Amino acid sequence: MDAERYAAIKASVEHLYALSGSGQWDEVEKQLTDDFHIVEAESLPFGGLYEGKDALQRLYTKVFGFWEDPAIDITDMAVSEKNVVVLLSFHATSRHNGERLTMPLAEVIHLRDGKFSGITPYYFDTVAIARATGVLTVA
Repeated sequence: MDAERYAAIKASVEHLYALSGSGQWDEVEKQLTDDFHIVEAESLPFGGLYEGKDALQRLYTKVFGFWEDPAIDITDMAVSEKNVVVLLSFHATSRHNGERLTMPLAEVIHLRDGKFSGITPYYFDTVAIARATGVLTVA
C-alpha cells in the first residue's frame, strides 16, 4: 500500500470516530455499507450483533448509557487494504458504582469498496466492564 492510500484510510477512520463522538449520525451512515455490522462480546452488557447503517448509533447510545464522561483516545493504528486495527484507550466513570475505568481496547474496522463494512472490538477486560456496569456482582 502506498503512503497516500494509507494516509487516506487513516484519515477516514479518524473522521468516523470524530463524527460518532459528536453525534453526527447522518454523516456516519454515509461512511457505512448497507450491510454494516458490529459484533460485541456476549459477556458485555451491550453484547451481541448490531446490523445496518444505524448499528453504530444504536450501539454507541447503549454503551455510553452505562458511563459518565466517556472518552476514547486513539493510541495507534495499523492499516491494510481490508482492515484497520485501531488501538484505543477507553476512559469512563461507571453510572452504577462511580468507579473510574481506564482500559486498552482494540477495534478491527473492516473496509469494503471505500466504506466501512463492520467493526469487531476486543476489550482488554470484559469482566471489569461487567462489574462497573452492575451486570456482574461477584468473581
